Amino acid sequence: MGEFDRETIEYTSTNYENIEHALETIQEIVNMYKGHPAVLGLEPVNEPWQYTPLDELKQYYWEGYLIVKKDAPYWKYIMHDSFRFDVETWGGFMAGCPDRALDTHIYQAWQDPASRISFYNNACGQKSAIAKMEAAFGPVVVGEWSLATDNCAMWLNGFNDNLSGFPRLPCKFVKCADPYMGTEQPGTPVDPGKPMQGPYGTGMSGPSFGLCPVDRDWMKERNIETGTDWMRAPPEAPRHLDATDEVMTALARKKISAFSGIGHGFYFWNFRTELDTPQWSYMLALERGWISKGNLNDDRILHACHKEDEGLFVCMSTRQTESSTKGGMKYALGVEGVNSTYVDSLSGDALFDAADIVFSKFWEEHKGEGATCDFGGAAQLQEFNKTYDDDDDYYKDDDAHYFTKEEARTSLLILTTFGILVGGCFGFLMAMAFNEKFSNKVSRSSVVRRVTRRFTSHSGSNVRYTEIPEHQY
Repeated sequence: MGEFDRETIEYTSTNYENIEHALETIQEIVNMYKGHPAVLGLEPVNEPWQYTPLDELKQYYWEGYLIVKKDAPYWKYIMHDSFRFDVETWGGFMAGCPDRALDTHIYQAWQDPASRISFYNNACGQKSAIAKMEAAFGPVVVGEWSLATDNCAMWLNGFNDNLSGFPRLPCKFVKCADPYMGTEQPGTPVDPGKPMQGPYGTGMSGPSFGLCPVDRDWMKERNIETGTDWMRAPPEAPRHLDATDEVMTALARKKISAFSGIGHGFYFWNFRTELDTPQWSYMLALERGWISKGNLNDDRILHACHKEDEGLFVCMSTRQTESSTKGGMKYALGVEGVNSTYVDSLSGDALFDAADIVFSKFWEEHKGEGATCDFGGAAQLQEFNKTYDDDDDYYKDDDAHYFTKEEARTSLLILTTFGILVGGCFGFLMAMAFNEKFSNKVSRSSVVRRVTRRFTSHSGSNVRYTEIPEHQY
């Protein structure tokens, strides 16, 4: 695009030769494929970043559109939103022009770690944003989305590279896949005896000792108010505590409900992956049952966002630390242009009560734009008019089962009793086998002798047994 100043975060010059070259490439593509029955349309550039000058970008979109419509008038023309999915930027752009649509890529992999409820609400909140853009601009296509809720997938941010500060949490590792282009490729197969190899970018992501990073597992939660047990747990969940299938299935239904009911289509990214990462593989997500096969009119999809749509969640203070609460309030008030000097005079319950109002109002007004209820860890989502105490059942996803505390206590008691019995029997048998004195003493006991005589008398055998006096042992 041109020379970019990283200090001022803006372009100091524009390379118009590069832009002209891109337009010439569009013309070549149109000439080559305009009669091909498999080609539906064209997107002139993928993911121009958020610092791209809008005037130049929109002019480029206009010129590309005219090239396409001149020689392939039936093609669709798709424009990426440049990571600025707001009606002020795109509302009314190219109004009246046929066959154009706006492409937006909606991911949660770059969000800060949060509770499943936060991810659910964020997914359902996209419905409002898409609806507003459909009204202001026209057709919207979610050109990329996935089920990832972390940044762990290998090379997600570039070969052997990563963004600063990512991943936010430790990643799960699995055995690296065999190279699909064959082991004659340099550096393959991955050497299980070597750590991560260079070259590196500004961050790190790659194979290490034969293992490759993939997305973390979700855990069954014990504290619904925070819902962050999975963040403190190891990246690979024990089987009996693994809630990944439950969370991903619920999240997929909510995302599809938000994308399919309002917009003009959506594409999962990717179709498949080398590693076992269903969060990024459409085929693996289908196999795991996270995404329904074929029928998007399933009631579980159509009504997946009913709680979120009906406003059954509110953004409340975590009531933990005053410093983070004040920081979150000042941020929210600052965005709204409200004087926040009064916040410093608040403390205790007065501070937290005021934060409840500020956080909830800000989140309600901006959740359609992708705002989350976090505020630097000072806030969390709670179900409206719902309180949780030690006797409550856990929050239940559709088709998911969470043990109540009474069930958990009963299960623990049964398992403990069973363990004691099995351990006792095993210890007894080991003592009989390896401790001769103990074995002889047990054999001479009146209980064992009585049981032995009773067994032999009812065995139906004609064999006679002679009891040996004790002094002959």
